[in-house]
Amino acid sequence: MRIKSGEQHQGWTVVHQARSKWRNSFEGVWLGVEESSGHWMVGRQHDGQSMDDGFDADGNWDRSRHFREGNEYLNMRRALAAYDEEAQNAGAVWTGIWNQRAHEAVARHLAHRVPFPAPVKLSAGWVGRGTGHAPMGSTVLLDGPEAKYELIRYLQGQTRFDEVVTEAGSVSEQEAYQTIITATGPVLVVCRGVHFFLSK
Repeated sequence: MRIKSGEQHQGWTVVHQARSKWRNSFEGVWLGVEESSGHWMVGRQHDGQSMDDGFDADGNWDRSRHFREGNEYLNMRRALAAYDEEAQNAGAVWTGIWNQRAHEAVARHLAHRVPFPAPVKLSAGWVGRGTGHAPMGSTVLLDGPEAKYELIRYLQGQTRFDEVVTEAGSVSEQEAYQTIITATGPVLVVCRGVHFFLSK
């Protein structure tokens, strides 16, 4: 059985998955989120003989690891790390651009979580720490969800490292993600001293 990314499966939204042939069988992994609780899960698909038998006839998978803290942001971060680890353990599933693809899938999912009430065009960008910096990575005007996706990717890139910089008006990474995810128009958020924005 094949489960499509972006669809619901046994209460989980499938955010990303990968399956590949390794020696004489196929191995695969998948990443899911339970929207109502904010819990994330990393699942290992069944080993099989094709791209389509990672889930059995009832849609079950081999095993999984659950991330069920009260903080969805931490659940997401921990699940992404575990997903990368599980992919490396699954033979030929992991590639050199695995981490990038998984983060892109998560950003795309988060960008579409809160729909825009009406079509809107926005630009996404960020301004580095300190004063006097010009906007960096500023996009052309994009459809709202696509601009939000680009802004989440900027946030992922700037907060991937453990350096913590505080600046007046800065919010935590969790608050920054939440502000951007729920945005349906222009927004400005400062995280780790970096200004992230959606503008018309």
